[in-house]
Amino acid sequence: MKGRNHVFAQWTEHLLDLLFPPRCAGCASSGSLLCSACQRAIEQLQTPRCSRCALPCHGSCCRRCAAPTPSFFALQAVARYEEPLRTCIHQLKYQGLTRLAQPLGSMLACTYRRYGLQADLVIAVPLHAEREQQRGYNHARLLADACAHELGLPCAHAALARVRATAAQAGLSACERQQNVTGAFRCQSQWTDPPLHGRRLLLIDDVCTTGATLQACATALRQGGAGPIQALVLAIPG
Repeated sequence: MKGRNHVFAQWTEHLLDLLFPPRCAGCASSGSLLCSACQRAIEQLQTPRCSRCALPCHGSCCRRCAAPTPSFFALQAVARYEEPLRTCIHQLKYQGLTRLAQPLGSMLACTYRRYGLQADLVIAVPLHAEREQQRGYNHARLLADACAHELGLPCAHAALARVRATAAQAGLSACERQQNVTGAFRCQSQWTDPPLHGRRLLLIDDVCTTGATLQACATALRQGGAGPIQALVLAIPG
């Protein structure tokens, strides 16, 4: 039934494209949601890169991330938070262009394959229920679903919940960001043992700035018995 629904959704989108030709989120050209020129303009990050923040460095960990603070995840990213990717993310997240999750999720899947990542389950960074109701969707979950579908991996979004509403991270310092999300996430009890025990997880979000949100999510999942956690995002600071 799930596969049949997916095929129906694809045909519906195809019909809508015929009736209302889509425009590229990056350059507004007609014909696709994200044209080939804009996709080429989103430059992949080069290696070697820091395993903590995904920024270029000489070695496995950059000087900024070498502090002895525990980290429960390793990070990979598609590109820097620059145009045209910045506009694409903004349109997906704030302007309701949810169909952009498909090409952007495909970019996540390509990055997963590029670096040879290994995961058993895919989990999106959750929104608080009130914020998700206001927005009407969780953009990270749409990205995670598109990425997981292309990779053939199951999702386990219900394993992680945001149990405390938090202020927007934008505009906060690194310390304030960490304090803002500390204790904001919880691994749901029905997933702690055995469904999550020792499983390799792929945690999906749109942007990673300081890693505070991903760290809070990873901490909750590890407390629930999860195994290694790999975070995968579309963009990191430019």
